[in-house]
Amino acid sequence: MLQEPPAVAALHVDMRLPAAAVKADFPPQTPVLLVHGWASTSAYWEPLATELLDAGRTVWIVDLPGYHRGDMLPPGFQWTLESAADSVAAVAAVAARNAAPVHIAGHSMGGSVALALAARHSGLVASVALIGMVPAPPNEGFKSMLESQLRQGFIDDATRAKCMKAWFGALSPEDNRLLSRGFELPFEVLGPSGLAAMAGVAADVPEKVTAPTLVIAGVGDRLRSLDQAEAFVAASPLRRLVAIPDAGHSVHWEQPHACAVALGAFWNESRQPPA
Repeated sequence: MLQEPPAVAALHVDMRLPAAAVKADFPPQTPVLLVHGWASTSAYWEPLATELLDAGRTVWIVDLPGYHRGDMLPPGFQWTLESAADSVAAVAAVAARNAAPVHIAGHSMGGSVALALAARHSGLVASVALIGMVPAPPNEGFKSMLESQLRQGFIDDATRAKCMKAWFGALSPEDNRLLSRGFELPFEVLGPSGLAAMAGVAADVPEKVTAPTLVIAGVGDRLRSLDQAEAFVAASPLRRLVAIPDAGHSVHWEQPHACAVALGAFWNESRQPPA
């Protein structure tokens, strides 16, 4: 008898406790799950993770299917937002086992994964934070560029450089090497996940999300405009928007303190019962 293809992939998770909890042997808080975007690695969460740990938060940094160096996707695994969300849900279920539903924060494509997770596994999710992402048609220039790369079967150096500039702006050579390592992943991961990122979530997915949702937008984001973020937030009373100046698409990297402050205020507000 043929076996069903596995629905989820086992994910690598970097689990971190705040220093105060380690020193004082406090019971750990319910983790905050950070979910990265397309062609990215967990390295770009470091500035924000440091801020959150300093604020006393427990942080779990999740690598999406196939994105951790050396990982192999299970036989039959198909890379979609839904299969990625189900894989992250397995992590969230462990995080929530002895505590409460977790906070999910996703950047760019990771935001789409977070929405899919919250819609499919609502009991695991206390809140959703979308960083540099709202469901909207992709930037046409980026879409055309990526589609041409997918047809040729690899991401060339010129496209890689354009993506890095659009995502991060000016970078030092050292930071550019660090942040561009996601492009070194196998194309069988980059290609399907890129298609998933461009397709985005189905139109009805955001309406299925019952958790409070925060959008953190960089005012200078070239991929998701402030107008798009405002329109998405205006469509539901469960949604909030924080626009951060002097930041673009990767606001968590560019303005980690402002991002952490916005997240902390949102989480504190979200746990209060409605008036």
